[in-house]
Amino acid sequence: MTKQRFILVSVVPPSCTKKQAEDDLQEIQSLIDTYGGADIVDIIQRRARPDGGTYVGSGKAQEIASLVEKKQIDVVVINGIARASQLYHILQLCWKSNPNIQVWDRVDLILHIFSHHASTAEAKLQIELASMRHMGPRIYGLGASFSQQGGGIGTKGLGETNVELMKRHWRNEMRKKQEKLEELEKNRERQVTRRHDQGLMTISIVGYTNVGKTSLFNLLTGKEKLAKNVLFATLDSVVGKLYFKEIQKEVVISDTIGFIQNLPPTLINAFKSTLMESIHADILLHVIDIADPHMETKIKVVEKILRDLKIENKPIFYVFNKIDRVDGKRIAECSKNYGAFLPQFISVHTGVGIKDLYYFIQEKI
Repeated sequence: MTKQRFILVSVVPPSCTKKQAEDDLQEIQSLIDTYGGADIVDIIQRRARPDGGTYVGSGKAQEIASLVEKKQIDVVVINGIARASQLYHILQLCWKSNPNIQVWDRVDLILHIFSHHASTAEAKLQIELASMRHMGPRIYGLGASFSQQGGGIGTKGLGETNVELMKRHWRNEMRKKQEKLEELEKNRERQVTRRHDQGLMTISIVGYTNVGKTSLFNLLTGKEKLAKNVLFATLDSVVGKLYFKEIQKEVVISDTIGFIQNLPPTLINAFKSTLMESIHADILLHVIDIADPHMETKIKVVEKILRDLKIENKPIFYVFNKIDRVDGKRIAECSKNYGAFLPQFISVHTGVGIKDLYYFIQEKI
């Protein structure tokens, strides 16, 4: 299958350095790789704020349209949350060069990735609902354009009638999907309640995406859940068990969706039912890639999302993974700087530190 070709567009303030702008594009480039596309062109546009009409300004929008033709681009991605009208105006400029061109913002790209990775009915419904919520304002925004084309002043044009039909259909579909999801959520709540009634402690593995959470989950539970070197390999919360023979006690361990920077609040809300395993957990293991040069920033991202979910007050312990890629100095620094979180140091790849982590968890329960 031929990979789709992308233009990535990032609008940054004039005060932003070139290095900061390039770092900002790194993650969305990883998202493109996860989606399966080929990153062809990066555009960094310096503006105090996004342009109201085209997000990037008319001149830059024309440049994008020219590149779509010259480079045979399939998808234009804006690295931000854009309004429907802004995406539509860029789309109009690119239609002549490629009638099948797609123009997405950051949320669109993440939702497309989610739709590829969802496996359970619950995750699929969550993604469908998140997509519809994201598209809802877009339907209304484009509807205004169609209405203006369809009728004159004081008239009700054909476009306006179509928009009303679209709105009604959108609301009905949203309601049906929400009802289905609520039923699945009730089932999950019953499972969580049942475990607590049985006295089973729950440990939830959380962290930034692609830090080795699922690989650690597999090691601790003996499961063989998919673990890939891509963003969002895990969308569903998956539960396994770990038995401590020394104290004859069993605990439940869950692996959850990985977090990323600038994850829109609507997407966090969409996965709240999946994240229920973390919300109701007794202990959180925050897995961190110690070899990541942006480690400190990503720790803050995870901490913020945990605060947004109102679960930052639970016992949280840091588990630094991939220690086989760093030297002793780096480990000593993390041990000192994050001592309050009783940090554990492991390598899922080599197995170093896993036994120590096992006994650490046993002590905490």
